[in-house]
Amino acid sequence: MVLLHFTATPTSLGWRELHQGLCFKLWSARKLPRLHAICESLSYRLSMSTAGKCPTRIENAAEALSPGEFPIDKSKFDVPYNLLALRVPKQHSGSVSKLLSGFVFSMPRVRHIIPDPSNSDARLVILSDKVSDSSLSEIPAEKLASLRSVTDFEVIPHQVMLGYNYWPADHILKALLPDGCEIQSAFETIGHIAHLNIRDELAGYKHLIASVILEKNKPKIRTVLNKVGTITNQFRVPTFEVLAGDPSLITEVKQYGATFRVDYGLVYWNSRLEHEHIRLVSQFLPKQVICDMFAGIGPFAIPAAQKGCIVYANDLNPDSVKYLQVNTKINKVSSKVYTFNMDARDFVRHIVNWKEPPSGKENEFQLVATEECKGNEAATVSSATRCEGESKEPKSSGQGLQASDDLEHATPWEHIDHIVMNLPASALDFLDVFRGLLTKESWKGMMPRVHCYCFMRAHETVRDVLKHAESVLGCSITNPTVWEVRDVAPNKAMLCLSFNLPEEVAFMKSITDAECATPTASGMQGTIKRPRLEEARISSSYS
Repeated sequence: MVLLHFTATPTSLGWRELHQGLCFKLWSARKLPRLHAICESLSYRLSMSTAGKCPTRIENAAEALSPGEFPIDKSKFDVPYNLLALRVPKQHSGSVSKLLSGFVFSMPRVRHIIPDPSNSDARLVILSDKVSDSSLSEIPAEKLASLRSVTDFEVIPHQVMLGYNYWPADHILKALLPDGCEIQSAFETIGHIAHLNIRDELAGYKHLIASVILEKNKPKIRTVLNKVGTITNQFRVPTFEVLAGDPSLITEVKQYGATFRVDYGLVYWNSRLEHEHIRLVSQFLPKQVICDMFAGIGPFAIPAAQKGCIVYANDLNPDSVKYLQVNTKINKVSSKVYTFNMDARDFVRHIVNWKEPPSGKENEFQLVATEECKGNEAATVSSATRCEGESKEPKSSGQGLQASDDLEHATPWEHIDHIVMNLPASALDFLDVFRGLLTKESWKGMMPRVHCYCFMRAHETVRDVLKHAESVLGCSITNPTVWEVRDVAPNKAMLCLSFNLPEEVAFMKSITDAECATPTASGMQGTIKRPRLEEARISSSYS
């Protein structure tokens, strides 16, 4: 059988009909490289638990195979196609190609019209493997007659060699990994970084996988890393190991017309949330006041400021605040974003109770975090000055905004239009901060629109999420909107719960806790956007 694999051709094995590049099968993309690797790598054989199965997990990362221990003979991926070609004058090559449509060589990313190496005034039109007779008997007679009326031509043999550089990463990995292993070639892109989540059964091949992905995605990808363990730190930043390429994790990401500088090892970033950032920011209007309680490096704050909003942005992670400040400068919105490094509850209470700027100047803010944060360089909030003579944008009305002079320069203790709570793992538990938060005497305009992100497990319904939110908030929620952002796992969805902050909660001092503690039936009436959740769960949520 081994001799058959080494001497057979793609044609004799019947793979020519699969030449569209979708199926690189046993002939070269699987058997030969795998046999080659098995013969040359003792570590590979020892890591196999049984023949044809995935290797057992290698607990110690230092014991995992490195690229040098798993050589790849790229020549084994060469697949020759012995075909025919027509030598035609250069000026007629396009006409000939159209005339012979269906009979020319067709492979993704492979040109079927190429220069003739022996004649600069001629071109070679490569024919498909349907045409094997030099008399072109497989081509219909009427097409041949039309061809001869267009130009003279010469039929010559031609070989197309598709090698290692042609085949995509998943085909290469399918050839190199053991039978029965699910190929892992997908990754999240963060600037020049490819982020993998290598499964346990493939831990022994993580360097091989990373090397193939790096080589197949150059020059865009320069670093390949893998998440290690579970998230245990308070800033919810994963731990990574660099598997291949440049060890630097500082990169830049462009999103929604903004540029974000990221140190992926120190701050949280998820490129899969770009559409959600766009969706939510599209609801903001110029001159609105935005409170971002878990701002990160600014995926909501920066685009909101670019729209002309005034943003109060906070994060507990000092590194996130550092890069948030860097990103406000990169995107030239420092005058509209005021950054804080505080606990989210302390931050919200601080901005709604801070009545006058310490400097006494109307257009200058120098904010300082809580006593616990003092002494930390990142804890001191950035100084942000509104540009004098800044052009005024046309007033517009919308959710949470009244087009009036009173609200145009509103401060957060007077008016906030939107409150963003983008910490899905625990944001619902922070809703209690709104109890009695505002003062009716100083508040102007409509109540803030709260956007609280959360997770919903497979055994839960939207009603369960609302019940939890109302329990923490201490009051029923009227007309909520629930938007399913994305599925983060097979049994776990990320939601955005949006609602107008109830006055009885914000001004709770005027009523008793008992009067506000029991949610009413009206709190269960809401609108579900993009109902990709199971129909049964949606319908039962509001029954």
